[in-house]
Amino acid sequence: MNRPIQKAFRGVTLLASFAILALGLNVAHAKNIKKQNLLDLMTHTDSIMIGTVSGKTDGFHRGLPYTEITLEVAQSLKGQHGTTYSFRQFGLIEPKSMGNGRVNLMVTPAGWPTYTKGEQVMLFLHKPASETGFQTTAGLTQGKFTIKGKEVANGIGNDSLFAGVKINGQLSPAQQDLVSQQAGAYPTEDFFALVKTAVEENWIANGVMTHEK
Repeated sequence: MNRPIQKAFRGVTLLASFAILALGLNVAHAKNIKKQNLLDLMTHTDSIMIGTVSGKTDGFHRGLPYTEITLEVAQSLKGQHGTTYSFRQFGLIEPKSMGNGRVNLMVTPAGWPTYTKGEQVMLFLHKPASETGFQTTAGLTQGKFTIKGKEVANGIGNDSLFAGVKINGQLSPAQQDLVSQQAGAYPTEDFFALVKTAVEENWIANGVMTHEK
């Protein structure tokens, strides 16, 4: 094997090793992440918005791979946003050639949310990271709810979303049905209305929504 080819091969191997290590750590983290109920998601969320994915692209920021997702915002339930909102999440859409035979394999880690153009979503987003500006959903796939017609569900099928949550107040029959449902898709409008009310009336700070003791 001649020297240029050897050099290129070593470059690809080194990048692959770093990518596998990084992905391995992130996969382990994703597998071990604690199930988060609605109270947890809302507590760890800086923004809650509803909209349609209008585009995505990828690139590098300070050498770190990212995917940038753009959302056409229909409703902002928490935080102030314009009609469009873009955020960058760690990882590329797909392996990217870096030239000189090198390929960066650091795609979005397994267990992290992914996005499709035209997809309708409700997102519970963390505050952007101070160093990189990268941003993802609280609880990873748990904080991304996909809207399919009259039903909405997160990446784990709403499993345990109200487990351990106590609501100290009068609920409508539709809201009570949501709280009593252990898993499975929720009626879209009923779930949106509950979250919107919880934010606007500040249920967490006012002690209306608490953890069961």
